[in-house]
Amino acid sequence: MAGTFFRGTNIEQDQRFGNANLKLMQQTSFSSVLKKRVDSTKVNMEVIKPWISNKIFELLGLEDEVLFEYIVNMLQESTTPDPKVMQVNLTGFLESKTQDFMQSLWEVLVEAQKSPGGIPESFIKTKVEELRIKREEQDMIKANIRAADERLQGSVVDSARRTRSGRRSRWDAPAASSNDLERPSDIRGGFERHDGDGRQNRDRSWSRNRSTSRSRHNHRHVQRDRNNRSRSRSRNRKSDRNNSRSPPRSKR
Repeated sequence: MAGTFFRGTNIEQDQRFGNANLKLMQQTSFSSVLKKRVDSTKVNMEVIKPWISNKIFELLGLEDEVLFEYIVNMLQESTTPDPKVMQVNLTGFLESKTQDFMQSLWEVLVEAQKSPGGIPESFIKTKVEELRIKREEQDMIKANIRAADERLQGSVVDSARRTRSGRRSRWDAPAASSNDLERPSDIRGGFERHDGDGRQNRDRSWSRNRSTSRSRHNHRHVQRDRNNRSRSRSRNRKSDRNNSRSPPRSKR
């Protein structure tokens, strides 16, 4: 008697829990796709796991590792998982979104068990489309880089052409005429600038040099006149002193 008193019962043997699950199943509406049987051995779960994680984030707006592990364990604990039991068990997590989640999950599993390798065909098409879009983006980037290089090379060539046609160095200046050779050069040294009109610059330099020569010539004349006047005054003073010192001459 003592041995049978502590034996107890599990959830499956307790009619209260069985009746509760039965009531939930009777009150819950299930999608028609859940009637199809799925063999988990024919499904590549490593491909399905990322889909489950992304679907949870899409429905809840956050990552739930506990819910993710719970769903994966229910799928792997039996070769033929019961989708209706899974939906009842997930109602506390997903609430009103549970039916949409189970419908999408079961459609993926049914498609996976029919495809070779246990990979849904829709996954393969999506991956191919992603690769195609990525390849097109790379081709577009390469085309843009190539076009930018061509524009840069064209601008460099145009700039070089404009430089050769619009700017000349002093070595490219035309030969001087006879009138230019007769004009004096800059006595202070240096090179004349040619900004597109060398003749005008040479005229300015010749006029400036001529005025400088005239001013220096006039300055020398003025200085020489001053020196002459100074020497003349000095001689006059010496002559006056000598005359005052000499004795007067006697008259015969």
